Amino acid sequence: MKKSISFLFFLMATVFTSFTQAQSVDEVISKHIEALGGMEKISKIENVVMTGSLDFQGATIALTMTQVNNKLNRQDISVMGMNGFDLLTDKEGWTYMPFQGMQSPEPKPAEEVKENQGDLDVAGPLVDYAAKGHKLELLGKEDIDGKPCYKINASLASGKKITFFIDAATHMISRTMDKRKINGAETDLQTDLGDYKAVEGVKMAHSITQQFGTVIISGIKVNQVIPPGLYKHDL
Repeated sequence: MKKSISFLFFLMATVFTSFTQAQSVDEVISKHIEALGGMEKISKIENVVMTGSLDFQGATIALTMTQVNNKLNRQDISVMGMNGFDLLTDKEGWTYMPFQGMQSPEPKPAEEVKENQGDLDVAGPLVDYAAKGHKLELLGKEDIDGKPCYKINASLASGKKITFFIDAATHMISRTMDKRKINGAETDLQTDLGDYKAVEGVKMAHSITQQFGTVIISGIKVNQVIPPGLYKHDL
């Protein structure tokens, strides 16, 4: 009898802890969505086209990033007179980096294509996360560059895991941590986001810092007519 009562209290405590944690996660995400501009404005964005540049080892790299919701994520790269791209769709992925010695576009492994399907989500995995099949866990707070941030582990429906750090004051994403394959090797990838500015009423980062340097976004347009050729890997 005592064991049954003890188990009942343990079960109730577990349920209560899970419930309160879920509430806390949802509260953080709700404030994040509100800070972005609100669900109504976010849901109106069907595609995003960003242009920017990165200074790397003395060379200026020009970038154009095109994202079509649930259909396309493409980065076109121009450096030293050569043009390359990284392409992901809902069906396949291709990479062409002539400045790295590639002679022709190379297909991404099927496992990589499947795992990175979340990159096609224009709104990002935190927005409407439950409906997308993602799971979130709030791990408390952690300082990022001296500012307290909510630390959230996200397990995406694709199987990918990402850690988000959301600024407790601004409710914007300050940093993400995940694993990526770079030059065939899996590595921890840290991305710092900043200089948020409103585009059609939705705040978007205009500064993106990774291990290679900082991409300065010079322009962002939404709901553009996307050329069909961007979905193709032909040269």
